[in-house]
Amino acid sequence: MDSGPVLPTPLLQNGDLNFAAKRSLLLRLIRAVQPIARTEIAERLKIDKSTVSENVKPLVARGILREETMSTGEPGRRPRVLSFTDDGYFIGVNIGVRHSQIGVSRLNGEVSDEDEFSTPPDVEHAIRRVQEKIESIKRAHPGQTLRMLGVSVPGMADPARRSMVFAPNLGWRNIPFADRLQRVADAQVVVENDSTAAAMFESRLKLRETADGNTSNFILVRSGTGIGVGMVIGGEVYRGTGAGLGMAGEFGHMTIVAGGKACVCGNRGCWERYASAASAASLYLGDRPLRPGETPPRFVEIVAKAENGDTRSRRTLEKIGDYLGIGIANVIMGTGIPRVIISGRLVYGWQFIVGPLHDAIRRSIIGNMKGWEVEPGSPSGSALGGALEVAVEEYLATV
Repeated sequence: MDSGPVLPTPLLQNGDLNFAAKRSLLLRLIRAVQPIARTEIAERLKIDKSTVSENVKPLVARGILREETMSTGEPGRRPRVLSFTDDGYFIGVNIGVRHSQIGVSRLNGEVSDEDEFSTPPDVEHAIRRVQEKIESIKRAHPGQTLRMLGVSVPGMADPARRSMVFAPNLGWRNIPFADRLQRVADAQVVVENDSTAAAMFESRLKLRETADGNTSNFILVRSGTGIGVGMVIGGEVYRGTGAGLGMAGEFGHMTIVAGGKACVCGNRGCWERYASAASAASLYLGDRPLRPGETPPRFVEIVAKAENGDTRSRRTLEKIGDYLGIGIANVIMGTGIPRVIISGRLVYGWQFIVGPLHDAIRRSIIGNMKGWEVEPGSPSGSALGGALEVAVEEYLATV
């Protein structure tokens, strides 16, 4: 379906942008599709091949890119293609409400050193744990350069992307992650909201899939313990402006049920209390209190029961789909962006969620318009994949 007009990208504008901005767009495309020929880059971005050469030659000379002849197995001239060198690595840290992940990525797409651990409720303990993990990774890569460290957090990041302002589901406020982690990383640290990080991850996947080199405008709804929204407009992540920089996408705390369930943010009836993966347990149990020794069912357990035909589990997921659709219709109306990608644990229950979700959107005013689309994304983008994307994207923007 049509996902709305694609806004002009920096490379398609003339005269007023420096080479760094042009290189950033070129490098993002090369990373997403590599190996790729200069001719294909020019065709995808609708620019002259000379403009491509103007940008990539210095990067090849500096050893950031390499250009080599690709064997096709057929007679005739063999094409020369561009790809990234393996020099240097990136660390991503995803701070989750219950579980956190850390890992390493390289510009060629290789991911390694993945590790998961329970998130300590005390922030100081959590930071020390992450510092220890970073030191362990650095010891495992002697003589190699750590280019950048990206941290995705379950709350708002400050405009400078160095601190987490507030994480309602953890109760953490004003945590200077960049300053604390930079001491052991000895590299630049970038802090980003986890939904925005997931949107960056999905943007790269869509960039690889598009024929023209541009990603469509889309909204990403990340659902886990809470709900967050990331927005990509004209292929670029939108974070807000002015005093609102870093606040864009906090739709998880919009009210969808007046006077509804209490939320950790202090409000009642927030979207995430009804449509997040974590809300599945309360919807499944209803008003029934837990029995002695009983623990709330996890989302994956509810999905497994639904797959085995359990009626209560299926109805639970259908309710989540309904509430999710109500919120998505509001987000589409508020932003004017009709394409939505779902990220996070909800993807695992998609077959039970998608029908009621579509029905809820059709009941809204959005149901009277054509071109809206909701699709499942990659579960990995909501966790470590997004954090690694934050690190790599920042590097490409500054190289």
